[in-house]
Amino acid sequence: MEILLFIAVAVASYYLMSFLQTILHRDFGHRRRIQPVFEAHAIGHHGQYNGNQLRTERFIDLDSHALNYYGIPIVVFAVLVWLVAGPLIMTAHLLGVFVTFRLNIFLHKHYHLIDTPFERFAWFRRKRELHFIHHRDARYNFAVIEFWIDDLLGTKKELPHGLQ
Repeated sequence: MEILLFIAVAVASYYLMSFLQTILHRDFGHRRRIQPVFEAHAIGHHGQYNGNQLRTERFIDLDSHALNYYGIPIVVFAVLVWLVAGPLIMTAHLLGVFVTFRLNIFLHKHYHLIDTPFERFAWFRRKRELHFIHHRDARYNFAVIEFWIDDLLGTKKELPHGLQ
């Protein structure tokens, strides 16, 4: 029974963190609320990967240090989980958080690469094109993987019919 609870907490934490990441991306990566995050992401990353050049031979990482700002709410929430539910549940929660970040960073990097082994998968090409909509018009598609979150937030812009 403990293993099922562990898995359930890890999965729930993945989706919770995906939701939070999407909101933080929208509210801090594209608004001048925390200047270093805005500059690194909206100016740095979006400046490098703009509508004219969305893919490169090698990924150019201009905003990974902005991820440090995500650590503040993660640490606070992890401590609260530990206080309320104990170390096992906190470990499951942190596993879900870790998977969210690693998977988002990994796929995001591959979205911007010209030569990626994921090119052969339709799901990857679709998610990449949804992401590129965001680079062409930063009012839409703030999620990196879970674009249903943009549906909930009213910020999703679908692909043209020919690309779906």
